Amino acid sequence: MLRMSATDSRIAGIAANLFHEHGITATGVDALSRAAGVSKRTLYEKFENKDGLVTAAFDSLDLPVFEYFTHAAERNASDPIGQLDQLFAVMEKAVRLPGFHGCAFVNATAELADAEHPAHLIVRRHKRRFQRWMRDRAQSAGLTDPDRVARQLMVVLDGAQARAMVERSPKPVRDARDIARALIDAARA
Repeated sequence: MLRMSATDSRIAGIAANLFHEHGITATGVDALSRAAGVSKRTLYEKFENKDGLVTAAFDSLDLPVFEYFTHAAERNASDPIGQLDQLFAVMEKAVRLPGFHGCAFVNATAELADAEHPAHLIVRRHKRRFQRWMRDRAQSAGLTDPDRVARQLMVVLDGAQARAMVERSPKPVRDARDIARALIDAARA
């Protein structure tokens, strides 16, 4: 995680919300400075450029988004298989929210054409964090090849979010939950 002052964190959080709601490219520095209540000059002093703010914004989302989903899954089930299943249940609730715009991290990757953009490192870290969480549960449950199960579940989860955006429906996440259950059942020793 990047080290930021409270003000920088506040600005990064506001930027993250705007980027997720409107897109990175569509959100200009003028809109960012207005929403944050600071001058454009202050934004540039704090983040150097828009790319620096984009990176800080997604860094500010990383842990809170991860914890939102995983902590809810852990609260709703005590066993590792149940927690994996509950992750999809939490996702289904999330896609039903009026402000659902898909996965902010996948959206950022799609929008940032430069493969060397520093925000891509944040996105990869975020996705690896989720995959490790899934792998740890698969391993605790004694599933065969927990790394593979975690990779497969990530594909299913990310795909479900994308389909939910396209269809404007939670049905793909319900289908993804069924697929996840089948993958888990197939990996039982």
